[in-house]
Amino acid sequence: MQGLLLKLSTLDADAESAVRVIAYFDSLLRDHVSVPTLLAATARLAQCPVGLLDAATGRRTRTSPRGAVDTPAEVPAQVRELSDGLGAVWMEREGPAHGLDEIVLERYAVAAEVTLERAAALARSGQDPALVELVLSAETGEAERARALRLLGFAPSAPLQALAIALPDRGPDRGPDRGPDRGPDRGPDRGPDRGPDRGPDRGPDRGPDRGPDRELAAGLRAMGHQVRATRIGDTEAVLVATTLPRDLPEGSRVGIGPELPGARAAESWAGARTALRFTGPHDRVMRWSELGALALFADLPEPAVAELADVRAMERLGEESLAAVRALCLAGSVRGAAATVHLHHSSMAARIARAESVLGFSLADAAGRLRAHLALALVRLRANLRSGTPA
Repeated sequence: MQGLLLKLSTLDADAESAVRVIAYFDSLLRDHVSVPTLLAATARLAQCPVGLLDAATGRRTRTSPRGAVDTPAEVPAQVRELSDGLGAVWMEREGPAHGLDEIVLERYAVAAEVTLERAAALARSGQDPALVELVLSAETGEAERARALRLLGFAPSAPLQALAIALPDRGPDRGPDRGPDRGPDRGPDRGPDRGPDRGPDRGPDRGPDRGPDRELAAGLRAMGHQVRATRIGDTEAVLVATTLPRDLPEGSRVGIGPELPGARAAESWAGARTALRFTGPHDRVMRWSELGALALFADLPEPAVAELADVRAMERLGEESLAAVRALCLAGSVRGAAATVHLHHSSMAARIARAESVLGFSLADAAGRLRAHLALALVRLRANLRSGTPA
């Protein structure tokens, strides 16, 4: 602590903001966050990419403030070495350094040391959430994936499904309770982040152990499923053994990958992330197996989707007309759609007619309904692309 006080005295930024940085990382450590969560929380605080080298595995991980995770080709020249040969951490700030960068990097390094030591202990007992990330990563070797599966209690040949769960919205550029572009040198009135003001029970990043995503995992366990979970970027990643029920606990949007042997879990994870991009308020759970040809649209850039005439027309519909079109696409007939939403069939027919006048095509035949169904799916896709739902 004396060393920290001496360091604070040399900072140009105010000491109160620096103390807030320390409290921010202390809160993360109290919550026993995983390595991916620590990286994501640090990147949001610093508003620049941050990285970590895990010397035990040789893995290099970089996370952006938006939650995007990648593997850099090499470790930057300027890094902060961790004690006991655990690895190294770094920040990738473009332009001039911020006033609190040094203390952020210092506390990030301390938190990384503690988190890596905890992860090593958990790995020895087969409980490390980072093992889930190893299993799901397309870059993991066959032998390494098999070992991680066994440590998690899964046989490499056992059928598994990956779930990608959208965490509560915080906005792609926002730290916890922070407006856009609030770097770590905003001054004494707010500090680098609101985290330390929130009290001991509302830390800046509660990690993967709280919120509706964890309620879903707990619900799956209650149904008798063998579940392992972690957070990857801004998405909760869950490995589930045995076939899932049709109805999952509500609370989050969920993409479900195909059921595959554990050795192919990375493929199931890719399918789960694709399915997640087609979820919406009325379609909270989407299965890869039900996407069919829709999956081909998943990688379209948002401007290309926005330029489609059917998408633009569908987005012009009011909520009543949208609900009517959605019901018609599911039921296949006006009477069936009316029964679904508890309307008289003549009222439903009137809403469909208004929708057809905006869409510019008929919904009376299967071809028109297929066209509308595709447009509805692309509207959901565009909304997720714009909100930054992880790909």
